[in-house]
Amino acid sequence: MDAYGREEVPRGTVFLVGVLTGFLMAEQDDGEDRLDPLSDLIPAVIRRLPAFEMADPAQVPMVTGVLMAAAMGMDTVAWRDQFGQIPPKEALVHSFVLWLLTDLFDSLAERPGAIDRLMRETFDSMAAKRG
Repeated sequence: MDAYGREEVPRGTVFLVGVLTGFLMAEQDDGEDRLDPLSDLIPAVIRRLPAFEMADPAQVPMVTGVLMAAAMGMDTVAWRDQFGQIPPKEALVHSFVLWLLTDLFDSLAERPGAIDRLMRETFDSMAAKRG
């Protein structure tokens, strides 16, 4: 937050929601049990949000919109930016969505921590290219 500002942290979370949704959809391309974003992925994530006591139900339409934008291959940050700055209550729900997507990815990969390893490898390779 110190380096980029408080507003950039929620935007980064929205970006990661888009990336992870893309990974989930890409991972399913070869499988017979393809995860349909509209009937499987998005409803499953939204249904699990009430498990987080701090998740404000009023934020669900916006986080659903971000998931829909991601499922349609859109830039989630650009899509969300058109509605202005992300308020703290919404930012928190985006964090919960990211958590749920991470859990789903790890479950589908049948490897706990799979997305963590993938993200570390990605960030390491980005750092190596800059260095």
